[in-house]
Amino acid sequence: MTTKAKGMKARSLTATLAMLMVLGAGACGGGDAVADDESVVVIHVNIEAGVPELRQIHVAAHLGSAGMDANLYFPTTPQGPIASGATLALLIPTTRSGLLDLVLFGLDAGQNPVARGNGQTMITVGGRVDKTISLSACSSSGSGPGC
Repeated sequence: MTTKAKGMKARSLTATLAMLMVLGAGACGGGDAVADDESVVVIHVNIEAGVPELRQIHVAAHLGSAGMDANLYFPTTPQGPIASGATLALLIPTTRSGLLDLVLFGLDAGQNPVARGNGQTMITVGGRVDKTISLSACSSSGSGPGC
């Protein structure tokens, strides 16, 4: 596959995924209602002790069945500290299905990765699935997750 084709696939997943971030525990747009043409993946972010203050979360999403990748940032510009229990909602068209790989990076005020976590979930077409991902502090010593 050419570099141009890979770039087009990456852009196409980014175009199909829309995300919302609600800075607050347990919040996700007011209920379990899902639009007829969307599937929803709600990510509950657990920030472990020792993680520096986070200002932004970088979500690297990979939809294996389509071989598509997306890099998304929430909020879109760094803001006030993100608390443990924050939620992100991925809105995915019902034309997409399969296993969704997620890698989250917690970024500090300088947009440097200071925490990392990962998980997988199956997309429930036309429905909602909840996934909790814990962010652990990055470590260059090998004792924690690398960033």
